[in-house]
Amino acid sequence: MSIALNTSTCSPNERLVCWHELINQHHISVESGPLSPVAATNAPDFVGVGQIDEWASMQVLKSRTSAVTYTHGVGQLRSASHDDFICMLVIAGAGVFEINGSKRDFGQGDLLFYDSLQLYTLYFPQGTTTITLRIPRPMILSRVPQADGQMALRMEAERPMVRVMSGLLKGIAELDGYPDPAHCREAEAPILDVLCLAVRESYGETRRASPGQGRLLSRIKSDLIHHLGESELSIRHIAEMYDVSPRTLNRLFSAEGTTVMRWVWEQRLLASYRALSDGSVRQVTEAAYVFGFKDVSHFTRAFKREFQLAPSSLLTS
Repeated sequence: MSIALNTSTCSPNERLVCWHELINQHHISVESGPLSPVAATNAPDFVGVGQIDEWASMQVLKSRTSAVTYTHGVGQLRSASHDDFICMLVIAGAGVFEINGSKRDFGQGDLLFYDSLQLYTLYFPQGTTTITLRIPRPMILSRVPQADGQMALRMEAERPMVRVMSGLLKGIAELDGYPDPAHCREAEAPILDVLCLAVRESYGETRRASPGQGRLLSRIKSDLIHHLGESELSIRHIAEMYDVSPRTLNRLFSAEGTTVMRWVWEQRLLASYRALSDGSVRQVTEAAYVFGFKDVSHFTRAFKREFQLAPSSLLTS
């Protein structure tokens, strides 16, 4: 079901606040603060028009606004009801993305991709038109595990995979009506695969591997993704696979603040979330066993703790 956003029904002096309230209610929590420093008055001619739709587990927001600022502060982090990644295509306009103490200019055609569990401010001093995807966190982490580290990217419009992803977003935005839910569900995974290719292209994962321990860790992670279904995986077993000591293996993963078995456990849960979401497994029991869990009850409890929802809630008829 589509949700229309329009400030024309609000009184002139309340339109900016009205827009922020609509975004808070239907999209993501932001502060109703002043406009950007270069446009600091709450002009009565503010315009905000948008439409929100659901595409499988993703949310699509098409919007056009006058000059505006979106601030995601400490209060929003504490009260956030969603734990998502955001992908925003800038169709028109330009601005500044302030996050993690740095400022990044962006312009027409750029993609912004970021973890919403961060403090950030988006400045649009001249107004903007955007297409935004809100994506459940596991759907990204199952494809780009290193995104779980306060990732924030400005992806330049000229990059090949950014252009492909932009074309997909524009195509979705131009649809008069979405396909039926089953087709949206089937198309979700390819859309996210393209997005994550663009992320890796910009982030640098596809560049030449770094030498030494970093390259070994990358190879181990890449290989282990294909062994998640092996319930007998252990530190000793993995160490033997790569001819290193268990101590060396733990030291490699401890540099990233985790352990090898904790990392494997997280990847199993992320892979099961993805499989349940895209329909590649049809039962909770199947998801548990396919991804290396010996006990379905243990899997269900772990899934609930990690994602705050039951695995059965991702199944469709």
